[in-house]
Amino acid sequence: MYLKRLEILGFKSFLNKTVLQFEPGITAVVGPNGCGKSNIFDSMRWVLGEQSVKSLRGSDMVDVIFNGTDAKEPLSMAEVSLAFDNKGRYFAVDSEEVLITRRIFRSGECEYLLNKTQVRLKDILELLMGTGIGAESYSLVEQGKIDLLLSSKPEDRRLVFDEASGITKYKSQKREALRKLEETQQNLLRVNDIIVEVNRQISSLERQANKARKYKEAFEELKLKEFKLASSHIKGLLTEKDDIRNNVAQLTAKEAELSAAICQDEENISGRQVELAGIEDSLRKIKDIILDLNNQDFRANEKVNFNKEKIQELELTKIYLSKQLTQVKEKLSFDEEKFMKVKNEFDSLSSDISQKNTYIRSKEDELSQLNLSVRSSVDAIANAKKHILELMSKISSAKNQITDLISQEQVFLARKKRLQVENAKITEEKSLIEESLNLVTSELSAMESNFASINEKIQQLKSERQSQAGELTGLESEIDSFEKQLLSLESQREFLINLKHRYEDIGESMEAEIKIDRLPADILNGLVVRIKSYDKDNLRLTGEAKPIDLDAQRVEQLIDSVNKKLQELRLVKEKKELIIKELEASLAAVQEELRTVEINLANKKAYHETVSAQFSKLKEEEEVITIELNDLGKELSVITGKVMAISQQQKELEDNNKAQESLIIKEQNNITFTNEQKEGVLISIAEAKTQLQALLEKKDSEEETVMMLKKTYEQDRDVVMSIDTQLQDASKKQEALNSEISGLRISSEALAKEIVVKQEMLKENEARFRELSEGTSETVKMIESNRKEAEAVKARIYEIQMQEKDLDFQCQSIKDRILQAYKLDLGAEQETHSEDTIDENVLTQEIEKLKNRVDSYGSVNLVAIEEYDELKKRYDFLVQQQNDLVSSKESLHEAILKINRTTKKMFLETFEKVREEFRSYFRLLFNGGDGQIFLIDEQDPLESGIEIVCRPPGKKLQNVLLLSGGEKSMSAIALMFAIFKVKPAPFCVLDEIDAALDEANVDRFGRILQDFTETSQFIVITHNKKTIANADVMYGITMEESGVSKIVSVKFSQNKGIKDKQADLVPA
Repeated sequence: MYLKRLEILGFKSFLNKTVLQFEPGITAVVGPNGCGKSNIFDSMRWVLGEQSVKSLRGSDMVDVIFNGTDAKEPLSMAEVSLAFDNKGRYFAVDSEEVLITRRIFRSGECEYLLNKTQVRLKDILELLMGTGIGAESYSLVEQGKIDLLLSSKPEDRRLVFDEASGITKYKSQKREALRKLEETQQNLLRVNDIIVEVNRQISSLERQANKARKYKEAFEELKLKEFKLASSHIKGLLTEKDDIRNNVAQLTAKEAELSAAICQDEENISGRQVELAGIEDSLRKIKDIILDLNNQDFRANEKVNFNKEKIQELELTKIYLSKQLTQVKEKLSFDEEKFMKVKNEFDSLSSDISQKNTYIRSKEDELSQLNLSVRSSVDAIANAKKHILELMSKISSAKNQITDLISQEQVFLARKKRLQVENAKITEEKSLIEESLNLVTSELSAMESNFASINEKIQQLKSERQSQAGELTGLESEIDSFEKQLLSLESQREFLINLKHRYEDIGESMEAEIKIDRLPADILNGLVVRIKSYDKDNLRLTGEAKPIDLDAQRVEQLIDSVNKKLQELRLVKEKKELIIKELEASLAAVQEELRTVEINLANKKAYHETVSAQFSKLKEEEEVITIELNDLGKELSVITGKVMAISQQQKELEDNNKAQESLIIKEQNNITFTNEQKEGVLISIAEAKTQLQALLEKKDSEEETVMMLKKTYEQDRDVVMSIDTQLQDASKKQEALNSEISGLRISSEALAKEIVVKQEMLKENEARFRELSEGTSETVKMIESNRKEAEAVKARIYEIQMQEKDLDFQCQSIKDRILQAYKLDLGAEQETHSEDTIDENVLTQEIEKLKNRVDSYGSVNLVAIEEYDELKKRYDFLVQQQNDLVSSKESLHEAILKINRTTKKMFLETFEKVREEFRSYFRLLFNGGDGQIFLIDEQDPLESGIEIVCRPPGKKLQNVLLLSGGEKSMSAIALMFAIFKVKPAPFCVLDEIDAALDEANVDRFGRILQDFTETSQFIVITHNKKTIANADVMYGITMEESGVSKIVSVKFSQNKGIKDKQADLVPA
């Protein structure tokens, strides 16, 4: 996978759409200050999701849109796209190319697209997680901020390591899991509280619901009997109403006969009046038509005369145009002959001028080649002089280096002796701390064992308390059951006492018997009897009939027995409550002891960690000193070798200096010879340009004549075409007028015939109108007689209908009463409950008894039944939710533990590799020294900050923040290359990170950069020539027009093993 291209439109200084094509290897972006190089870096960060306006060097996000110049208008939107090669499916997208696009509008609205499909920013970030690519990742290193890799806080510094180890996606998943866990915990607390409250409500509603069900049964029976009685009343009223309707039907039929006779007579009169009106209207229309036809005939005759005059005028026009056409054609022939003659002369001049221009261009090309040769020689001389200065500087530097190396050798020897003394002191101190650490470890182990023992004791007490609480709950339930039984027995005793006093005919022994041999509904109601046997097909007990014990003495014995049992259970309950209080007191004491032990254990752990940290620190210092001693030995050997190498280099530099002086003399001779050739070429060019000027002046004169003749010819041709068109138009108009005259004559004849027909129709309609105007007095008298008789019949119908309405009112009153009392519609349900005969007196008595029974229940909450059912469903649902939340909580805990194990392993493996590579690249870039990376808190590697200490050659080990600016940059570059070695990103953008490096360090930087091109792609924004020399492709940024950046590209080719910079400049 590699970065294929960057597309920019309207982003900062890039007004027009700009496309930068990238290839594997190194691409350099160069240009003067202020031309927009860093805008390319900003565009990459922006499209990858950068949200910080400050990082993009603006005050508002819309500032990234092209804001216009003096000559260009501002744009309304900006768009940047990055295209990646995905043939190896590096990204989890089923496409050979992945295109990430970000777009912003002046309104502030922002869009993200993935392969031209709109997505969320979250989708883009998740796609890039763990790849090393991102707005804040180590693949984008900004100008002036390379040292921020080191100078940021230890906690912030680990972000780069997280990205390199690929755990950013896992940490994001962990944050999401922790958020869900917190939400689940809160939901579980809320559900537990609700379950307690709902359980309390269920107990209260259960009693109300039982009472409501009994009330509802009595009420439903009352409703049924009321319904039957009301249906019987309505049935009688409906019979009376049917008789009234028969009388109304007879009178209505008679009224209909009279009304039909009246309507028939009125229709006869009305028909005659309609026919008279129609004839009168027809007479008026025929007269209008005749008048209109006469007017049309007159206008047609007038039009015929006008067309004849127009035809004569067109004939005269045609004769005039024919004469004019002959004259113009003769002139056109003469102009054409003259134009062709002048045009041939003009073409001959153009050929001579073209030959002369070719000759001048060849001479100018020759002159350019000579100028290039002179410029090349001048450049060669300047480069040679510059090279001589550099050689002299290097020779001097080599001498100074030899002196410095000898002095450095003495310093290293003294430092080696001092380090050996420090190492002996640290070894002794480490031995003492190690003894203390072993003692603390054994104490800590004993305290942890005590802590576990107390925890186990607490669990036993809790388990015993839970067991006792369960037994107490069972006792309370049993007591409640016996109390309900006692209440029922006391109610039964009271009933028997009242029964004895109220009914004297029943004996003391309650042994009365009744023989049942018919339907018992009328004789059993309200009685208390002993039934020996019954036939269940003939005997049905309704209402509140239920069995009771008639032996009062046995009821008293049962009450005494239940009271004794209740007393026993209450004593047991009090003992259980006392045991639970003692257990809770013991549990509180043990928990207090646990807290004390826990505090001591935490203090001991803290002390253990402090001693461990001191031991680890001394161990690291010992290792660092050992490493430094080894390095000093190696560096002393290196210094001896360097002295010999620099002496040899000094001799080679002096030989090179002599060669450069010889090159200067040779190039000066070449310049003299080339200047002599230039003078001859300049004379030839001057003579040719004089001859060319004379030809051009003659050509201009001939060109004016050609143009004038061409214009005259075209004007004459246009006149001929115009006259032809006018003649054709005149002939067409004559034909049209003749055709119109013929049509008008035919139309006039048809109009005359139609006038005659209309006049005949007028006479016939006038005769019919007189016939229908005679009187109809007999029909009017008959209508008046029938109307009086119909009024009398209507009055009688009204009286009978009023009686019917009174019956309807009575029926409706009964229905409204039933509807209001029982919500029953008699009209809808009367058919399904109709009976043949009903004893209304008996039914009335039963209704009164049921009403008294319903009233005896007092206030009843009928909604309690539904509320209880709904609350029970809710309780079951909440319990299910509680179980689901507990299961979800356990799953989230397990997922978080799994993520922690995975991320810890990945991070530590990556961290160890980066630490080793950092030491290696530090020594390579600094030509010695040492750099260390370690975790501040090794017990918590996933949250620990990362500390970096460095020791440049000849200096003590120190924190990275104490280094100089150049040393920070070099250390940061070493860290960046170490991360790339362990986890190479597909591409990396470096914005002028070599600015703070000297030439020697730039050489090292370039060599390492070349090594990484096999695994990563680099885009380097730079001013340094040596860095540019390592590039495969170069993009130049220019600003030909103020405020608008433009791209040119240069591709370097490899030829015969030498990097030959053959630049092919083309607009990108």
